[in-house]
Order: sequence, then structure tokens, then C-alpha cells
Amino acid sequence: MITVCALCLKVPRGEAESTRKKLLELGLLDIGVRIRRDGDIVLLPVLSSEAATLGYEIAEEEMDSREVLETDYRNVADVPDGVRERLPTSFDIIGDVAIIRLEDDLAEHADRVGEALLRTFPRLRTVALDQGVKGELRVRDLQVVAGDPSTETVHLEHGVRLAVDPAKEYFNPRLANERMRVASLVKGGEKVVDMFAGVGPFSIMIAKHASPAVVYAMDLNRDAVEHLKENIRLNKVTTVVPLEGDAVELLSGIVGADRIIMNLPHSARSFFADALTKLNMGGTIHLYVICERDEISSIAVGLSAEARGMCVRIGMDRIEELKTYSPTMSVFALDIRLLDWC
Repeated sequence: MITVCALCLKVPRGEAESTRKKLLELGLLDIGVRIRRDGDIVLLPVLSSEAATLGYEIAEEEMDSREVLETDYRNVADVPDGVRERLPTSFDIIGDVAIIRLEDDLAEHADRVGEALLRTFPRLRTVALDQGVKGELRVRDLQVVAGDPSTETVHLEHGVRLAVDPAKEYFNPRLANERMRVASLVKGGEKVVDMFAGVGPFSIMIAKHASPAVVYAMDLNRDAVEHLKENIRLNKVTTVVPLEGDAVELLSGIVGADRIIMNLPHSARSFFADALTKLNMGGTIHLYVICERDEISSIAVGLSAEARGMCVRIGMDRIEELKTYSPTMSVFALDIRLLDWC
């Protein structure tokens, strides 16, 4: 530990946390120096006397320095500068597995990028390169480039634990808030159908945070269904029914759903009519779509026209862009309510 002389803002203890946040927002907090309490006063180290404009006394104090850990993996990656500036600023983390995409001509640097991620984020165990999706089940084609060769992990979101292997099963960690939003809409006693459930993130979130009568969780992927069963046990939920097989065939055995989740963004629209025929009056379909940003309005119009062709009137309760998929495309969520039969 090294003692340094640092400029400090002297803040009453009850106002220290809000002032610390304000200093962070202003870029004035000196994160290389430890905060210290002196009786009822908290000494907040600052980078310049400009911090005095917040209305507190400022003075030089003897303070303990601290090691500032690097938080940008690009700064520690052993790659040429021309490569460093092209490395992605964001990546997916599923449990303790990081999944990163690189442009084709940067793939030769993947192992060094992986090592940089492991050094920067000690909680990571594995880094894998995402090479796109493959096969009918549209799972990621992953190549482990650093750390443990296994991609199986346990992901935590909103108090739900999910065993998942992203190399074998479709899973999108960026939909955690959307899953919680849908769970918050579920009323007690609802019959819910999760048509493309995967390892069960929507189904188990609903069972954990709402009170459905039943959630039928369907998937064609055997590996996903096995993890779904494990996740039911992990989270001690009793209302999720795992079903392996083709969603349309399994749907034929369901009578009257109050809510249907269709999280298969590349192709869920193809099954919209099948889902609509199983929806109770006033029920809702949560449909997820990947499309060009300027196409979503015409897609919504097309779904309404498809419903009218079935002599059904629907309402679009919500259309929201959830996340970017490519420079011109995004993932959209549509909440579609069955209003009436013609």
C-alpha cells in the first residue's frame, strides 16, 4: 500500500454515496485512491479542484492509493495497434463463458484476444469465438480460443439459475430484462405455452416470478430439453412441463392458451397462424423477429392481414426494438393480443 497526498472533497457521511456517484458522472472521482472515513466526514478523492463546485470543502489529505485494474481487454491484448482499434467493444457473457465475434480477417488473433479477456475479467473460465449459426436448430458454431475447453456453464439472471451449453443450445443472454418483463405480465392461473423454449429461460422465469397454472415448454433440441429438465430441478419450479419435439405437432395437443411465447427470431413468423389458433380470447402472443429496422412496420401489417385471413382481429399492444443484430438489423418484440373472431 502506498500513501499519497490527494485532493479530497469533505462530505457528510449521509451525502457521501450520492456525491460519489455525481463525481463519477462528472469524471472527477480519482479511482486510483481509496475513499476514507474520518468520523462523520467521508473523504472523496478527486482529480481537480473543480469538484469544489459541488459545494463541499476541498483539501489535501494523506490517502492510501489502490491498484486500478484494467477494464478494457483491448488495452492488454497482444495484437498490433491496427488490429486493437478494430476489436469489438462488446461481447456476450453466459455464466463464466465469454463469446466474441471477430471480423474474418481478425480471426487469426482470436487466441490472443481470448487471453486478454481472461486476464481482464478473472471470473471468466472460457472464451469462445462465435463463427455464426449452424444447422436446423440454429445453435452457435463456437470455437474455444482460451481457457477451459468446455462451454457448459450455469447462467444467473433475476434469481434464476440456468444450466446451458451455448455450443449446443440457442440462448440469448441479452434478453434477461425482456424475460422478466413478460413474467411480470403473467396473471395467476394462466396457461402459458413457450413454443421454442430452449433451456427454459422464459418458462422458468415465469414459473419463478409469477403464478401460472402451467407452462408448456417445448423444444426440438434434445440437449436443450435435457438442460430444461435440469433447470426445473435447479430452480425448484413445479409448473413447467418439458416437452421434446416439433412445436407445431406438440401445439396440436394444447387446448386454449392464455399466453404464447415465440422466441425463434429468424423464423417464428412462419408459425404465427398455428399459435393464433390455440390462443384464448384476450390472450397474448409474444413474438420475436429479426429484421431490417425499416421493415418492422410492414411485418406488423402483414401479421394483421394474416390474422384477418383467418377471420381473426388482433391488436399490436407493443412493438419494441430490443437489441442490435447487425448494422441494419435488430431484434424486435411484438406483443399481439387476440381481440375478436370475425
